[in-house]
Amino acid sequence: MLASFFGYNIFEYTQPKTTESLFYTKGRGCEAKGIYSSNGFTVLKGSVIAQSTTPSFVWKEKREKLLQEYAEIKDDKLVMNSDKTFSTPSAAADFCIGRAANGWLEWKDKDGRTLDSIYRKQLE
Repeated sequence: MLASFFGYNIFEYTQPKTTESLFYTKGRGCEAKGIYSSNGFTVLKGSVIAQSTTPSFVWKEKREKLLQEYAEIKDDKLVMNSDKTFSTPSAAADFCIGRAANGWLEWKDKDGRTLDSIYRKQLE
């Protein structure tokens, strides 16, 4: 705390600028976009979500309830009608793709860099 008082933030790491902070994931009919923050990972309104889940998907009932609340069918696609924040990037990726996923690797920026390489690797 004293170090930050003198202008030395020992826990500082570079945050992407707002225009560069969008992340994308695709697969199984999903074309979603979102933003990572200290609150979790927010899947943004307008994202296309996979309509089905894989047989091994664990939280089907919860996903269905979330879809009823946050998504609607438009042009035969399941589209988010509002933003939804998940506690982790992986939960957000699971929801969007309809299968178990490592969100740190699934979410990529416009240049193809993973969420992991942007946020976690710089702390090492």
